[in-house]
Amino acid sequence: MRTITRSVDAVWMRGGTSKCWVFEREQLNIPGYTVDEVLLRLFGSPDSRQVDGVGGGTSTTSKAVILSPSQEPDTDVDYTFAQVGIDEGKVDWGSNCGNCSAVVALYAMDRGWVRPQADETLVRALNTNTQQQIVQRVATPGGRWEPELDTMIPGVPFPGTEVGLGFVEPAGKTTGSLLPTGNAADLLMVDGRFVEASMVDAGAPLVIISATTAGLGETDFREWGLEVLPELENLDAIRRVGAVAMGLSATPESAERAIPKLAIAAPPDSPGEADVQIMMLSMGNPHPALAITGSIGLTLAAGTPGTVVERALKSPAETSLNIRTPAGIISTWRSTMDGSEIVGSVRTARILARASLPLPPLPAAKAQAAESARPSQSKETPMVQLPHETPNNDGGNGRDELPPADNELAELADPPQHSRRTVLTAVGLFAALGLGTTVFGGGLLRPPVTTADGDYAGETIKMVIPLAEGGGTDTWARFIGTEMVHFVPGVPGFAPTNESGGEGITGSNHFATSAKDDGTELLVSTATTVVPWVLGRHAVKYSFSDLTPVLVNGTGGVIYARTAAGIKSVKDLIGRDKPLVFGGISATGLDLTTLVAFDLLKAETTATFGFEGRGPVNLALQRGEIDIDYTTTSSYGSAVEGIAEEGKAVVLMSFGQLDAGGKVIRDPNFPDVPTVVEVYRELHGTEPSGEKLEAYKTLLGLTYTYQKGLWAPAGTPDEAVKLLRESAHKMASDKAFNAKADKILGGYPITADAQLPARVAEAYTVTDATKKYVLRLLKDTYDIEVD
Repeated sequence: MRTITRSVDAVWMRGGTSKCWVFEREQLNIPGYTVDEVLLRLFGSPDSRQVDGVGGGTSTTSKAVILSPSQEPDTDVDYTFAQVGIDEGKVDWGSNCGNCSAVVALYAMDRGWVRPQADETLVRALNTNTQQQIVQRVATPGGRWEPELDTMIPGVPFPGTEVGLGFVEPAGKTTGSLLPTGNAADLLMVDGRFVEASMVDAGAPLVIISATTAGLGETDFREWGLEVLPELENLDAIRRVGAVAMGLSATPESAERAIPKLAIAAPPDSPGEADVQIMMLSMGNPHPALAITGSIGLTLAAGTPGTVVERALKSPAETSLNIRTPAGIISTWRSTMDGSEIVGSVRTARILARASLPLPPLPAAKAQAAESARPSQSKETPMVQLPHETPNNDGGNGRDELPPADNELAELADPPQHSRRTVLTAVGLFAALGLGTTVFGGGLLRPPVTTADGDYAGETIKMVIPLAEGGGTDTWARFIGTEMVHFVPGVPGFAPTNESGGEGITGSNHFATSAKDDGTELLVSTATTVVPWVLGRHAVKYSFSDLTPVLVNGTGGVIYARTAAGIKSVKDLIGRDKPLVFGGISATGLDLTTLVAFDLLKAETTATFGFEGRGPVNLALQRGEIDIDYTTTSSYGSAVEGIAEEGKAVVLMSFGQLDAGGKVIRDPNFPDVPTVVEVYRELHGTEPSGEKLEAYKTLLGLTYTYQKGLWAPAGTPDEAVKLLRESAHKMASDKAFNAKADKILGGYPITADAQLPARVAEAYTVTDATKKYVLRLLKDTYDIEVD
């Protein structure tokens, strides 16, 4: 077998106070590799030095920008930002970098994607991470593109080409609102104490606290970077709790490292140009200057009465804001353009180097997969040579010639290149704000889709994950997708795309309205997105009845109680002097199955909601603040097993699993623990029946037995769905896969057989009687009305 290698063309650029490697989208579409794997290997991660890669070893120098010309009439360039992990083997796709955004206009002009106009040219870019439109202005004197290195900005010792960045209607791009909690400031409960913070979503989601809260109240601003170091762990805890309050994460532990960002604000130490002084944390450490996406949110926060920033201002902010940062003064501005609010700043950028980055040889398994992905002689694949020289307006070369890909892969087809377009000098309203995320690796520059022919060679499977990165669902989806593509004929690329917000509703809604029905886009579902659909929440625009299942996978769980509350066995659930207190996160999420179980059993319980996750609930139980709780299988060992062995808690029952006939059976991970149905028999001496049992079985199937799944949109060709399902079924039967999957899947099987559609259709059929019962239970017992 031949060793497969490839060189990836890239341009190294400085944008603002960051450095980033810039790739054209098709360069990262390498059969047998995920885009994450390509970037991590090129950058040399995980390694704090990134010594065997091109990363710079810091959060501001381990970044990538992935570009392609846009196909939309009101957008010139689509770009995706990647924060490449340093110590961690992880790529963060959940946010944008405003500094790196400044390279987009220069690259597009240099490549001839946008033609110069009059004395200045506007380049309209769409950041696909956040769906944020950014107007970028560059000088083109006399209609010629000749970049000048003549502008200085704080934090950079040398001049660069000036780029004006204007964020179009930036408020609420991630959460849907400038103030996600509805308040200018909130009190967050962090490690047993209240912390005041303003949470703002514009440019990037921000948690903003005062210098006093950060322990820097009496410290000279010049010493903040040093004095804050002992507080970093506490500050990150505040940031993570803020992520939950903003709806960006289900738990503090699952909050992404890159968002929300945390900013510390204070009035200026001394008179001068600054209106406020700010230090921001980036990936857990003090930022040497300021994230430009963060400056957008700070600017709007400064104009919002009651925020931490607004109260720290030297004088009211109107159309501009001068922010003192560790690197100097950064100025931002607010204006309107064609009726849209624009918030922006000035950055500089320049090209540092053009390079051909050798991708080290693939491991044996990857090499074999990539080898098998070569187009066969019988499959018609257009052989297009990607041109690397682009004439500029003089007729000269717009860039140096880049070397072609390694000869070992020369026979692989390159996607056809888009024709260049001329930019409009007038900026209208941006109708493209609702566009879906561009696929990494394959993107918009790829051959016509041919997924129905039994071969996915040259394609990329985009997996929409409607929750934030780092949580259980995100981990599950990335694991499943990374493994599954190697069982799909042709070994397609894999593009995990997080579209978080609204407890998973936002991304699911977007998928339902815009997903391609060609077999290359799949939606990840979990209990968080299924329960709101069951309840018929007004915000839900998707329907699992309209989607086609590709695979499902379940989990399990147990209900346990603290023994100090007088609980020794299930018989102590009834006939009590006072009810047991259940600790919940949200009655309209996964907690709902437990609430229905309590009602079915006639257990004497009450509930308190609003916990940030099951971890805090578990701690509250150990402190005696609540009495009864549940945990999923994956958390059982860390949350319950120890306190049960110590006699502080008792495991009462498992939720069980639904078998193929719809019967509740024992959980294979808890074979000695009775199910909810068995406990009913023990408590009441009869078999359960009626609407409560039917509702419990329905929710058990939806939130446990079939908790997570992959779905294709309506209209996807039957041949493509069948191929994906058969590939998933083959994966589920593979011994090597199951050996790796045990920890992630907890021993619960993947179901992707021929009977899957009928089985899922039955499980996902929610009768009107069940829906009415659940809504009545929430209203009458917990005083909760579903919107």
